[in-house]
Amino acid sequence: MEQDVHDHHNQPRRRTLMIRQLEDATFRRHFRMSKEVFERLVLVVGRQRERIGLLLRRRTPVADATLMGLWVLFNPDTFRSEGLNFNKSPSVIYHHYKVLTQVLCALGSRYIKWPSEIERERTATFYERNFGFPNIVGSIDGTLIDITAPTEHKQRYVDRHGNYSMNVQIVSDHKRLIRDIYVGQPGSVNDSCVFRRSPLSRNLYGRQDLMNEDQHLIGDGGYKLTTKCRATVERLNELFKKRLSRLNKLHCKKVGTFVRHIAAAAVMHNCILLDGHPCDGVVFQGELPVIDVLQTMNDLEGAGERKRVMIRGVLENFDLEFQHL
Repeated sequence: MEQDVHDHHNQPRRRTLMIRQLEDATFRRHFRMSKEVFERLVLVVGRQRERIGLLLRRRTPVADATLMGLWVLFNPDTFRSEGLNFNKSPSVIYHHYKVLTQVLCALGSRYIKWPSEIERERTATFYERNFGFPNIVGSIDGTLIDITAPTEHKQRYVDRHGNYSMNVQIVSDHKRLIRDIYVGQPGSVNDSCVFRRSPLSRNLYGRQDLMNEDQHLIGDGGYKLTTKCRATVERLNELFKKRLSRLNKLHCKKVGTFVRHIAAAAVMHNCILLDGHPCDGVVFQGELPVIDVLQTMNDLEGAGERKRVMIRGVLENFDLEFQHL
């Protein structure tokens, strides 16, 4: 009898050990990363949990808890079905998922950073060499993440398609790394308004070290001739939702849970692309610059129009040269 009870309590542990002993290719299919990257992530997660006080009661090994949390991020299974998979109650699975998303959000500045000057030059070289478009340091776009109706102000989250969603602003480099993400705006808010509300807009207009005067981000509003360039961030959005398939429809009730899940998913996206290593770049620290973004944008409209005309001319010349090849 005592042996049966002992075996029952050890079943979840054996289950997670079995998963960790899968062949690398099989493990990668389930968790979108190699076992080596997973072990690297576990070390970082363990240190961060200890740092922020989430490792006080260590009943479950960090690796096991991380596996359970990652399964929720990467698969659309319900907490009940995942509980059956790991022989745990749904409430325990939810606890490990919640802790992991909190930890990943706290690790955001480790894996998501604004590109340094050298990295911006590499991105600009890539875009100019491949598309003839000069001085691009990143692509910016909004993507709608479908959600269930939140408990508060649910009508604000109805998008142009009639679905409940959040509009998530993402800046990508040429390697499909997320260089900045802004989460939390309702799906009814358009991309330009999301940008004006984002911390990124205040940083870009209020600081001089994030982009040189001749550098720019490319979006879909004013650059209709550059669909190939914009395809980078569009492919990233597609990969983001495919890799973390729960993002196709988030089933929650609280807005804070939606935000935390999406942000944690973005951190994992970069962590996987970086093989678990930290991202190089600039971390946004300190208080945001005090600036009227809309007024600044209006003041710079003339300079922006001149830049668009210049870029349009460059693109037209590039198209002519390409046709003669």
